[in-house]
Amino acid sequence: MKIIILISLFQIVLIPVHALQISSTKITANSEGYAINGVVLKSNTELEKQPAIIFLVGSGGTSSHTTDYRNFVNYYFEEVLLDKGFAIVYFDKRGVESSEGVWYNTTFEQRALDAKNIALEVSGLDFIDENQIYLVGHSQGGWIAQIAVATWPDIFAGAISMAGPTYGVRKQIIDEYHSRYMCNDNMSDEAALRKATRNVNRDLFFISFLGWTGNWKQLRIIRDFEAEEYIRSITKPFLFMFAENDELVNPEWAIEDLVHIFPDGLPPFFETFTAEGQNHGFRVAPACYRGNWSELEYSEATRTIITEWLISQLE
Repeated sequence: MKIIILISLFQIVLIPVHALQISSTKITANSEGYAINGVVLKSNTELEKQPAIIFLVGSGGTSSHTTDYRNFVNYYFEEVLLDKGFAIVYFDKRGVESSEGVWYNTTFEQRALDAKNIALEVSGLDFIDENQIYLVGHSQGGWIAQIAVATWPDIFAGAISMAGPTYGVRKQIIDEYHSRYMCNDNMSDEAALRKATRNVNRDLFFISFLGWTGNWKQLRIIRDFEAEEYIRSITKPFLFMFAENDELVNPEWAIEDLVHIFPDGLPPFFETFTAEGQNHGFRVAPACYRGNWSELEYSEATRTIITEWLISQLE
């Protein structure tokens, strides 16, 4: 596709020739004294007020819409949703890119607070429908979406969790070890689970002494987090998306935990979707794939599910 360059008031934006009216607006939210920086993308539309999607990145100190997630957000959001009248909001975690603070000192609840404060900034823009602000979180960002929607239902109209666990941090790490042992060492499900549980118990013990910076410090802070309380408290439309070949978040475990939380059936405003033949990044991949992720394609079918669910919330 031919690309042109549009110079706006705020920055240089690369856009397809068929969508000439894309603009970006920089925003900054104050969250517990830290400046959290973000950007709002919008396209030309007949709508006076546009619904907004706030994207929540996953774990780690390099997770940003401009780096690790650049291709992901372009494919699943920008290529389709801007043209359909949605504004797309990105912001960087504390201590990532230009946002202030330290990401590995931040609790999940503080990350959710940052999302809430960004939402308040966004709601003040004259082109945003403050009653139609949605969250989409990937991986760890799915946990953050659960917390934020449960805590501030007056601010968020709903959310999508993409490969976000429905259980706690400890179980998620066991899940990751479990997959690794089954894929790399050809262990049985039972043997892999036993070994994974032992290793996680060991890791969580040692971080009490070694977890002073980076990922280890972050794990020391979040290790006791459990999702159940927040999921049980959600009262807004919520789409839980899982991937069949996800080695970090087993879709069967995740759905089993939803059933455990709601033994009489899921709330009518909950929906679940499992993407066939896809991995944690919602790229098309076989189970136990060990190649280069950048060579894998994203899924048009999954993109359609996201788009249709968001549009259906506006009807």
